[in-house]
Amino acid sequence: MEIILNPKYRFLHDFLEHIEEHFATGEIVQQSFNEIRLLRVDELTLSVKRYGHSLRGRLKFYKMAKGKRAFIGQRLLRERGYDSPEPVAFVRFRRRMLTERTYFVTIRSSLQHSFDDVSMLSAKEQTELVKALAAYTKRMHEDGFIHHNYKSKHILFDRNEEKSGWRFALLDVNRVHRHRKPIGINRGLKNFARIVFQDEALFLCLIDEYAHLRGIDTDYARKTVLAAHTAYQEKIAHRGR
Repeated sequence: MEIILNPKYRFLHDFLEHIEEHFATGEIVQQSFNEIRLLRVDELTLSVKRYGHSLRGRLKFYKMAKGKRAFIGQRLLRERGYDSPEPVAFVRFRRRMLTERTYFVTIRSSLQHSFDDVSMLSAKEQTELVKALAAYTKRMHEDGFIHHNYKSKHILFDRNEEKSGWRFALLDVNRVHRHRKPIGINRGLKNFARIVFQDEALFLCLIDEYAHLRGIDTDYARKTVLAAHTAYQEKIAHRGR
């Protein structure tokens, strides 16, 4: 058994040694290949993600476990001032050198809305929100961060009452990579390929605002993003055949 623990939460070590037993009793948030449950310990609410595994994945000794990458990614984001769920621990169970189960534990984010909930806002609020997301993404890219699974369901948001704006936090952070240099224009544009809004005008507003903030021609930005979006959808369709 391997536990990488945020020193702030040393007191949870004994609890984490029995994470599998506790996980079985948790409140289900997501139940698919990767499963997420909420666990309550004292006054804390923990979000615990148990990663699905295949034999192929278990045999990749050279590859860092997803939960470990997530733990590191969250820490890097928070060190740069991003409002991201606080990492608590990475836990791995092994059997004869093979990974059996891995868990990534965070403090549950106070931001509870994903972009799948955007329809609950007024048209004006939706526009303000996507423009704020464009600014957030621009800052992230210029800081060298890129999320390789940047989807609307992986972006949490809520109002920032203190600054009369919006707050964001990222999920699925094992797909977040940090580069030494800012993310280039084309790569930054293509990063929007997996985002889907029901309102196409809202998606175009996001692209246009990002282009404006990075000094890019909006027509070029739209063509680049829409081409990447189409290519991604075709890739998904091909996998389903």
